[in-house]
Amino acid sequence: MKRVVAVVILLSIFTKCFAGQCCPGRDGSCKQPAFCVKPVPKQSGKFSFVRSGEQLTEIAFPLGGIGAGCISLEGRGALRDFEIFNHPNVGYVLPYVFPMIWCKAEGQPSQCRVIQGARQKDIFGDAGGDGFWGYGQGTIRSQGDGFPCFSSVEFEGKFPIARLAFKQKNFPLDVKLTAYSPFIPLDANNSSMPVACLTYKLTNTSKVAVEATVALTMLNATEMADERTAKWPNQGDKDSKALTVYRKGEQCSGLWMTSEKFDKNDWKYGTIAVTTNWPDVTYMPQWLRAWLFSDTTNHFWNQFSKNGRLDPNSTSNERGEPVAGTLGLIVKLEPGQSAELPILISWCYPTMPNNWGKTYYSKLWPDAFSAAEYFFKNKDSLTERTFAFEKAFYSSTLPDEVLDAAGANASTLHTATCLRMEDGTLWGWEGCSPREGCCPGSCTHVWNYSSTPAFLFPALHRTMRMSEYKYGFSNDENGRKGSICFRIPLPLGSEAQSGHAASDGQLGGIIQLYRDWRICGDKKYLEQMWPGAKKALEFAWVQWDTDKDGLIDGDQHNTYDINFQGANPLTQLMYLAALRAGYCIADYLGDADSAAEYWRVYNEGQKKTDTLYNGEFLYQTTDCLADNAPKYQHGKGCLSDQVFGQLCAHIAGLGYIYDEAKIKSAIKAVYKYNFRSPLGEHVNTQRIYALNDEAGLLLCSWPNGGRPKCPFIYSDEVWTGIEYQVASHLIYEGFYDEGMNIVKAARARHDGVRRNPFNEYECGSHYARAMSSWGLVQAISGFRYDAVEKAVYITPQGKNANNMKCFFSAGSAWGMFEYKDGNLKITPIEGQLDVEKVITSKGSVDVKNLVSQGGVLSLKVK
Repeated sequence: MKRVVAVVILLSIFTKCFAGQCCPGRDGSCKQPAFCVKPVPKQSGKFSFVRSGEQLTEIAFPLGGIGAGCISLEGRGALRDFEIFNHPNVGYVLPYVFPMIWCKAEGQPSQCRVIQGARQKDIFGDAGGDGFWGYGQGTIRSQGDGFPCFSSVEFEGKFPIARLAFKQKNFPLDVKLTAYSPFIPLDANNSSMPVACLTYKLTNTSKVAVEATVALTMLNATEMADERTAKWPNQGDKDSKALTVYRKGEQCSGLWMTSEKFDKNDWKYGTIAVTTNWPDVTYMPQWLRAWLFSDTTNHFWNQFSKNGRLDPNSTSNERGEPVAGTLGLIVKLEPGQSAELPILISWCYPTMPNNWGKTYYSKLWPDAFSAAEYFFKNKDSLTERTFAFEKAFYSSTLPDEVLDAAGANASTLHTATCLRMEDGTLWGWEGCSPREGCCPGSCTHVWNYSSTPAFLFPALHRTMRMSEYKYGFSNDENGRKGSICFRIPLPLGSEAQSGHAASDGQLGGIIQLYRDWRICGDKKYLEQMWPGAKKALEFAWVQWDTDKDGLIDGDQHNTYDINFQGANPLTQLMYLAALRAGYCIADYLGDADSAAEYWRVYNEGQKKTDTLYNGEFLYQTTDCLADNAPKYQHGKGCLSDQVFGQLCAHIAGLGYIYDEAKIKSAIKAVYKYNFRSPLGEHVNTQRIYALNDEAGLLLCSWPNGGRPKCPFIYSDEVWTGIEYQVASHLIYEGFYDEGMNIVKAARARHDGVRRNPFNEYECGSHYARAMSSWGLVQAISGFRYDAVEKAVYITPQGKNANNMKCFFSAGSAWGMFEYKDGNLKITPIEGQLDVEKVITSKGSVDVKNLVSQGGVLSLKVK
């Protein structure tokens, strides 16, 4: 075996495309051009990661850690969405939180302004805010909007890093902000830090020396974990025992925010720190406590705007009601000189609500200051590795819209959608409601679509399978037969209530187990998981395919929150993929009897699937127009998810699970009938995620008629999680342009003007299903590493298939690969790959006996 740094190989790639679309209406009839499927209208210019003007309106960029919560950075540079309290807090704005700069050029008057652009929304006030200080009370002054600001801002968001440039005439300094939290593939712990790093770079553009102070003001929020609105201080809470002091540690110094109001085991107990390793600082730990809010703000402004200095002894140093504190970093710059001033916000809320136990990150960093000390001690490494990931990922030749979709949705891992239990297990909501999680339990039929964590943090993702098979079976008869509770209850170990198993989610878990095993190559992990997985797979014969003829036709709960009756393509294709995965696992582990039975049922199932094929696509055989027909079915409709099981098989490396030509025809029909550009006069009585002049992929349509009176709920909606899986599948099948049309439509809707590019929502914000976007990276790059075979598979797709440069992440390494002029070069940035063969569309090449030259293996496919 060779541990390779690079592999060079010759191969060729072929792609296919198709043309011809029609314009089916709601009832299947042909409609006017407003309904027609046509290419997404070209934008005014090329897609850009840099946004400005009205594109900043909805931007909120998550900064935080996996399972640690987050704070969002607005497009204009302000901070909001303080989701640091172990529950969602979408839109939550803490009072008195804003960055500010004071500067004075030699011989000129001083200037002082918030390091933000002008507010573009909620000018009337926050409609969902405080019952008194909300809508009708004016803009949210807690973000410093009453102070002078910068006239314009440019925002470049390439998760995990945001870069902002602030512009202002007659200002002697060029001001830029780089914001990030550690995010390093394969390193889940360092990517779980409860920190947000804000580095302000100042460059003296004048001809004289400039003195400056960059300061961050933040409220001591240690008593606000259970607040539903942004509560203003000084409201008469006599029980408050908050205190902020200046603290100097070994690696950093800054504001240390605590409270004695709550017991340390109370979920509302926590600590916050605002720190820096900059040597020259000024600070006011606690602002003036005053009855009138303007008095406390005036006290701060009168000091800071005068000379950029703060007097820490000018206010009380006693415990009491929470007030803001300010930390300032002082610098003097000669003409042309630059300085980077780092400010870190860190937090620690060790206990989760609802008796769910301790947070995993608090075991690593017991309080906010210890997190800050660790960060600054390891700042160079954490920064270098995070920036290396960003550089590798975004330097790809993949289309920018694909990088934007996959990268932006990876930010979901840094939001309140994800929790890490005390033992490190990854657990997720489906999404985030404003103040609580939306739909709990790592829901199998939603997380089934997500592939981001499986490739970026494979070891962490495997804990989801572990919890599913350890805690998912109920103690009743159904559980003993293999029914999995598709929502894992908390705390882990609580008795699972079986209810009804989710057919697509439970079967999808088998495919994920196979995929994750091939990524890591860990036989012991597979052996540990197999008993539970086997029981889960064979439950299909208890409820969904009771006659074991390979056709799922029982009562099937699924991701549309209803039960399909009778044979349908979504569950059937997932069943075929699960059977094939089960066969491969059983065969590998020497479970010959199970392997033989899975293979028999799989082969029968392939034949039976033909009964669902109408010559163009797959449909549900149930007569949904009969008088006694069950409600909420799709019948003869063209379901966007109909061949989702085949996409799962592609990503897992299982190959085609059903006739290739029919798969291609079916996914082609999904695009043909369900993609609407624009949506125009489309009628949607359900939830609205796309509308009017926007383009989007419907969940279902009825091009041949036969729409049920009451079709399955959500059928007329547009979900990005479905759009990305369909787009990925189109690309796998060679329909690159069609897949890209869907991707461009989805990202065009999340342009910052109407929607946040870093929050694709469905049933709540930061919805887990949208992490299906990582499938686009897998589909276009064509890169797959199999740790069991020690093999690299490479089959790039698209316009750059013969000139491909792309990020890859496998179980033991991540880095870049390049394909150009017939040469394939694999360069790990971290870790190493054990490679014994390379497999392409041209054939397989054994490389284990070749001698490397300078870490590069060169070979040619015959």
